Amino acid sequence: MPDEQRVACYCMQCSCHKDGSMYHTRQVIAKHLKKHGPGPKARGYMQKPAPSTRQALIPQTNAPEPLHPASLARREPPQPIRDVAPRALVLADPPQHQNDFFDVDFDDHDPDPGPDPPHPQVPINQELPLLRRQQLQQPAPDRNFIPAALPDIREPGVDQDDADAPSLVPVAFQEKAEVRYGYLTAVMANVYGHLSWIQATNQLNHTLNTLLIANALPIHPRPVRALISAKRHLGIDADQWITAYAICPECWKHHTPAQLKELDSPECTVPGCDGILYSERRDVKGKNVRTATKLNPQTSIIGSLKRMFMRPGFAKSIRDSRQSQPRPNDDEDFVMTDIHHGSAWHELETNIVREVGEFGAVRDRPINGRTATKLTEHRYGLHLTMNTDWMGILENRPHSTGAIYYAINDLPREERFLQINVICAAVLPGPKEPNVQQINHCLEPSVKELMMLKNGVKMDIIDDEEPVDVFADNEILDCDMPAAHKLSGTAGHSHDMHPCLYCDVDITKINTRQGYDYSWIAADDNHLLRQSFYSRNANPVRQKAILDDHGVRWSVINLVAGWFPSKKTALDFMHCIFLGIIAHLYMRVLFAGYMFSGVGGRASHKQRFENLINSVKWPSHITRLPKNLGENQSLKKADEWRRLLTITPVLLWWSWKDENDSIPDIEPPQPPNTQAPEFTRNFQRIYDATLLLCAAVRLLATRSISMSQARLGQSFLSQYCMRCLELKIHLTINHHASMHIADMIKAFGPVYSWWLFAFERFNGMLERVNHNGHDGGRMELTLMRHWVQTHLIYEYTLALPPDAHAIERQTLNEIIKNQAQQRGSMMTEIAVYRSEAAHDNVRLPLRQAKFINLRTFGPDGVLYPLLLSYCRLLWPDINIIDDFSLNDGAVFFASKVARALTYIRKDGIRYGSMMNKRTQADAYAFISHAELRVPVEITALLLVGIANKIPHVCALVRRLKSDEAIPLMPWSLYESTLGIHTAYANEYHPYEMIPVSRISSPLALISAYSNVVKKALWISVSFDHSGTEPEDFFDDDLGDE
Repeated sequence: MPDEQRVACYCMQCSCHKDGSMYHTRQVIAKHLKKHGPGPKARGYMQKPAPSTRQALIPQTNAPEPLHPASLARREPPQPIRDVAPRALVLADPPQHQNDFFDVDFDDHDPDPGPDPPHPQVPINQELPLLRRQQLQQPAPDRNFIPAALPDIREPGVDQDDADAPSLVPVAFQEKAEVRYGYLTAVMANVYGHLSWIQATNQLNHTLNTLLIANALPIHPRPVRALISAKRHLGIDADQWITAYAICPECWKHHTPAQLKELDSPECTVPGCDGILYSERRDVKGKNVRTATKLNPQTSIIGSLKRMFMRPGFAKSIRDSRQSQPRPNDDEDFVMTDIHHGSAWHELETNIVREVGEFGAVRDRPINGRTATKLTEHRYGLHLTMNTDWMGILENRPHSTGAIYYAINDLPREERFLQINVICAAVLPGPKEPNVQQINHCLEPSVKELMMLKNGVKMDIIDDEEPVDVFADNEILDCDMPAAHKLSGTAGHSHDMHPCLYCDVDITKINTRQGYDYSWIAADDNHLLRQSFYSRNANPVRQKAILDDHGVRWSVINLVAGWFPSKKTALDFMHCIFLGIIAHLYMRVLFAGYMFSGVGGRASHKQRFENLINSVKWPSHITRLPKNLGENQSLKKADEWRRLLTITPVLLWWSWKDENDSIPDIEPPQPPNTQAPEFTRNFQRIYDATLLLCAAVRLLATRSISMSQARLGQSFLSQYCMRCLELKIHLTINHHASMHIADMIKAFGPVYSWWLFAFERFNGMLERVNHNGHDGGRMELTLMRHWVQTHLIYEYTLALPPDAHAIERQTLNEIIKNQAQQRGSMMTEIAVYRSEAAHDNVRLPLRQAKFINLRTFGPDGVLYPLLLSYCRLLWPDINIIDDFSLNDGAVFFASKVARALTYIRKDGIRYGSMMNKRTQADAYAFISHAELRVPVEITALLLVGIANKIPHVCALVRRLKSDEAIPLMPWSLYESTLGIHTAYANEYHPYEMIPVSRISSPLALISAYSNVVKKALWISVSFDHSGTEPEDFFDDDLGDE
């Protein structure tokens, strides 16, 4: 915009400029005055705001009108939260201060600055920004509090008749095994075998008739012959666990099926809403049938937990935190490995109720007659992670469907994000994403159940005689940035004045040092809650004013005691870093800045870039990068950007290096007929900045981390952003938001324990479900049925009674495996979870390996003596002798003590060996060696056992050779942080035997030629994470065949 359209701004912030002001547009100046207040020179042109339409709707009194004392006296004393009648709390209007709104006249000066702010009980520095002065300002005291009302909605399943209510123990378990088998084959043929309802019913009846002819059909209990009854007897009828709410197509107000029948008219019950809830017709019997215009399928969180606690071993898997130490990460060097090491783990409380005062103050207090206790003081105190995201489920037209997930953080990390252990509370209908009012209605059922779980719900546990109290609370709201802002009720990330959920930085600071020097003020959750409750019953104009001035609006989650919108909302590392900052680096800087020139043919920067990417040997579980990344400069998945950043130090070095293997201090040639970028394109300066980003992400994304490491990684990230500003690279809100990652790690532990990769995978599972393509929530109902049915089938397999026939178990296993091969998603998890045997965090193949002859297997004359010496050190209490020895002792027979394994899974990652006849994938890895990590070739994986010892898993390896003759690389200063090791190609140290527990991570192997040493090099880059859904599970290894 031309300078003549800009005016000098004399707000408190701009007045600190060396020129005494800064030039902005009139709109930005008005926002600055609201945000920071007027500076000393602004008094001359400030005047009292003239009445406007917006201000006419806002009371202009200095103090709010409190609720009438007589009405408060007539109120009954507060009751426990479950007994509070659902009613809206009418709040007095908030106090209005002098600088709440500014109407700036740039031409007419008025020296009168207006009245002083009310209620200044303590002196406040008027030079502070407006937001800070508002936080320090003492509001009118609240003396009368009433409990926040429960959402006015019936929770899922509450309207079910006793006859339709599901049983936690399948009725079929009380019937004969042959009858149950008939049910199972008929139901599975309908669900997975594409038999119609009639065909499957006929199959069931044929099976029962066969038993009748053979006089094997029991009389009591009498077998059922309808397919729906068979599904219910088996306990795998998903519809029994799903409530298909009829919702208004406009505001999304929810009604249960029973409530839909009770409505007097199809018009929406919300005042001012024009939505039509249902259509009505007569069926063939002459009865009126109401069909909902739109459905929202939801499941009960409480009901799902009750089912899970009836699974064998589930209750024992729940972490018992009663004896754990609160806030262990106050020690900066304490190594955190999971979410329970975060400071938020011990902060959640139970038996409390949220109350709101007449002037909007929000407080949490113990429920009458109870004592507030920490969630960790209960044996079954569940810490939940809530996630919401949207996905496209149609290919021929836009249709955005959302899902609300709850993960149980008290389960071990390897089980926490299995689909069978995650509750899908709702599938939100499309075709568009819901607005704030609509999402609040969708959240009401689960919020109501959370308020009940907050204070304990009785549940049965398998093999326990008495029910136990199960408590739960939402520890963390973990969504991508748009969804997190929408669910928490805060202003969006593109808002001019409140783009950040965690501090007071505005959009003008994103491209200044103030966005990265930690000079900001943290968000005040109490202030946000107060303004959110003001917004709850305000008119739309007032709601917008509160959003613009305070960055918050109403969210139904604020009803939950102990919930704070900023403190408990996590910054999504996956979208912020991988899809945000890393994508920005490549798309906006490297590719858009023409940093890979095509000049030079095969030796050009662009060609070397593509050649190196195509030559990388990736671990098998790693997502492959496109072959033509130099041309098709776009990656869709966060995992792809993550892979790319991991090898970026090597990739940029190989693409840009000169004849001395150094990064030149020059700019690349710019293609003709292109516009020069606004930032500096110097190779060396961009490489140095990129190294800081790579080091930061490697530190912050590790599976285990201390706060000292987190702060170091945060420092690297801050330095990267500062370097970008020096290079005049335009930054985005993701860059500033990333300045809060260390705070997230402090609160919730390593990002590995709560990032969104698992939830994105759940969306992928739902996208692959077959459906009929019908709108109005019918597709979403199909998705919900598939999710719940997967849970029910898994629970059925776990709970099979002792009298279950081997054929019944075999049939169920075959069905699960076949469906996993075809669908490759939810059923895969069941198959993997049930098939592999675990030993010391190592899972072995299901197929039993054969014994090998140690004298002929592997490298000539190497394996037997090495393994013999290794076993003697491993079991010193046994006198192990050579099989040719005549001495007394346990003979180490060459052909009877060891089995060759084709692969193992350690921490969920697959590792192979060079002796695998089918594939040599994953035969390279990093191992721990004298407090360092070195790359090795895994020659063989062995399961060895002797005498009565528990079989032990070990590996024959040889380390890659390197020495001081290899020159220093540009990343050498950060190589231990980056996990990069340089060695000579095809050169190794001698063979050695190690326990597989020393294997630390898989690696990517990159071949490069050094102009300095005139030799080929192998550059190994470590990958420190695990997959959650093995794609090669059904690629059965043939072992010795």
